[in-house]
Amino acid sequence: MVRLIQVLAIGALANSLLACAGGSGGGDSSPAGPESVGSLQRATNQAADDIIIPAATRFLDSAVVMRVSAENFCANPEESRLAELQESWRSAFLFWYQLAPYNFGPLDDDIVFPGYSFIDSLRLRGTDYTETVRTEISADITGAATLDDGYFAAKTFQYVGLLALESSVFETSTSEHSGAAVDILAEYGAVPRKCEVLQGLARQLVERATYVEQAWTVAYQDSEQPYRALFVSGQLDDGTKSIDQVVIAAQQYLDYLQARQVVRTAGQISMNSWEAISASIDEVELLLRGDTSATDSIFATMKIKGNENFIPAVESSIEQVRQSIADQNVDMLEITLGFLDGNFKREIPDGLNVDLGINFSDGD
Repeated sequence: MVRLIQVLAIGALANSLLACAGGSGGGDSSPAGPESVGSLQRATNQAADDIIIPAATRFLDSAVVMRVSAENFCANPEESRLAELQESWRSAFLFWYQLAPYNFGPLDDDIVFPGYSFIDSLRLRGTDYTETVRTEISADITGAATLDDGYFAAKTFQYVGLLALESSVFETSTSEHSGAAVDILAEYGAVPRKCEVLQGLARQLVERATYVEQAWTVAYQDSEQPYRALFVSGQLDDGTKSIDQVVIAAQQYLDYLQARQVVRTAGQISMNSWEAISASIDEVELLLRGDTSATDSIFATMKIKGNENFIPAVESSIEQVRQSIADQNVDMLEITLGFLDGNFKREIPDGLNVDLGINFSDGD
């Protein structure tokens, strides 16, 4: 523990020195002239069109592939098709971890039953529902209920989504919860209702993913406009500025990964937790830097505003997170995620010359 505290102190000091390097660069260093304001609007547009909407589309596409893989597998339950089914789940899981940093708007537009929770039950309270899911799948398999779309649509969040699909695809429903392919195939062959569970859960994932993608691109709730139009025009429900919302959502996601120790809980049946965290960090860096052709990314906007001196601190944090992932070091991952979380509270909003209007008090 002492060692971790020392590392934390050293890392925080290094990030502070990097942020201060080169003299000025604070939040008030550049004038809020037309170019400054325009650059924020362009960064908002790019976040929507080049980052968030493509992430929603990729997740929807991966959910559709999984549904088709489930149908193909159930038509002919053999080992090669099981392997394809499991790979389709891994892809959907990783694409979800690229979309998850943008947990606002269509993903979180129901105060009672937020949509994201029906995809990722862990995100709501950090509760591991693995045993709950196992019990529910076993009950569905042995029960007499008609396993149609209405049945699965009526389930509450903890019984559906990626975790329920993970259990269906990577283990048996028996008390041993065997992950051996031969045992999984034998159960599917002997218990036809398990395929009904698998397909019902897969269709529900597609429904949830479709709603998010269509809300961003076609029509949002009762509006005739897509959420994209509301987002780029700054018409968010709570009055938050759009670029602020992106930064806040990313910060909250990094805090969630750290505080809930997600790498210890998510993707444990399939053993894909480290890959998921890595996918999220790739997405966060894409959000900040843009692709190779990006000219209106968050980093580019910070440079336009004369605040490029904040960027090395953020880049340093990203590299430290990546090293923790490469080493599969849970303790260091928690620390380095804290560094990056702190960047989204300080260096990034200061570099954009925006006031998030939030009093962060978690001590980082």
